[in-house]
Amino acid sequence: MPFVDVSAASLTFRPDAPSMPVLDLLERDAGPLRLSLRLLGASHQAVVATPDGLIAETLAYRSDFAPDLPEAFSQRVGSWQHRYECTVERLTVPELRQRVRSLRDRAVMRTGGDSMGTGEPDLLVGVFGEDLDAVTALEVTGTAPLSWRTVHTYPQYGEIVTTTGTVVPVDSGVPAGTGVPI
Repeated sequence: MPFVDVSAASLTFRPDAPSMPVLDLLERDAGPLRLSLRLLGASHQAVVATPDGLIAETLAYRSDFAPDLPEAFSQRVGSWQHRYECTVERLTVPELRQRVRSLRDRAVMRTGGDSMGTGEPDLLVGVFGEDLDAVTALEVTGTAPLSWRTVHTYPQYGEIVTTTGTVVPVDSGVPAGTGVPI
């Protein structure tokens, strides 16, 4: 599917979307969990394999579904709790460009390793369309608890959509959805 510059109001969050064609991905093991952060273009899909089944979240423009971008969502799969949170920011052109430049700089700096000592990149940035500020970034932010962040920028509208996801054992006592701002 060709790139379409949409806005935050056009996006759909789906916890039950099937696997979609992947352009690139980050994978990480965290104890019994396996995270696959999938770059779908201007969209993302996070899939966590747990001992009790799959947990998924997909954020994408989907012409076959009405737009739906919740601020928060929680689901339980067996003994695992998934928490998703989403924020939409409206920025000036210079602010948006600075945020995108910061993401690109961090991605370049991290290609030789990462702060978690895995030797694997933990930040992936894809650029879409002809505007270099139209990016999707996927980042593994922790493995205890398993957590990630995604950033979708829509420069035509001055919008940045940031999501955070966390998966924890139901009885862990760790608060789910603790996101870190970019």
